[in-house]
Amino acid sequence: MKLHLGCGEIYLEGYVNIDYPSSKHTVQTKSVADEHHDITKLRYPEGSIEEVRLHHVFEHFSRSVALALLASWWSWLKPGGLLRVEVPDFDRMARVVLNPFVSSKSKGKALRHIFGAQEAPWAVHFEGWSARRLARVCTEFGFRIEKINRISWNGLHNIEIFARKVDDSLTLSDFEERAKNTLSLYLVNESETEKRMLEVWLRVYRAQVGRSFAKWKDSL
Repeated sequence: MKLHLGCGEIYLEGYVNIDYPSSKHTVQTKSVADEHHDITKLRYPEGSIEEVRLHHVFEHFSRSVALALLASWWSWLKPGGLLRVEVPDFDRMARVVLNPFVSSKSKGKALRHIFGAQEAPWAVHFEGWSARRLARVCTEFGFRIEKINRISWNGLHNIEIFARKVDDSLTLSDFEERAKNTLSLYLVNESETEKRMLEVWLRVYRAQVGRSFAKWKDSL
């Protein structure tokens, strides 16, 4: 089974195309989804999925949820299964915004690409990914990076990562430790307030893992 998560109006043959129902969309005129779901509430059996594919979806998850979903997708995938993720290239889009010679129109398009269209509650981008940052977290979460595509269209820059599940021995504890290490990079300092902030982020991470990680109860 191959999953195309957040398919929008793009139907991919050979995949189970999944998206919100039309009632959750504002400008989409049709639904091509085979199934309607909230992606964060999906759970599949361990090792049952051949490929997980997302185009301009991953940036819509908060950091804690995004890391928990990476762990969950790893748990769904077969050994050697493929994770394919496309997101806006934050670093290149930021350079467009900061370029004094770029038009206001181009800056507006770039800012939308960075922060989302914002026409719906879900249409907001929570993280700015670069090829290096996305590759690092995928590697931390049990994947080997096979290829990185840099895609430009209409003045907008994107990155697409192809990551293969290679480490089949990771445990929930391993993932939480890696999530903690990654989230710690966002701490401002070592104050007690920031330590409490990290624990809040980890609670969000654990809640999402509990919803979507394969065989979660068996892994406790």
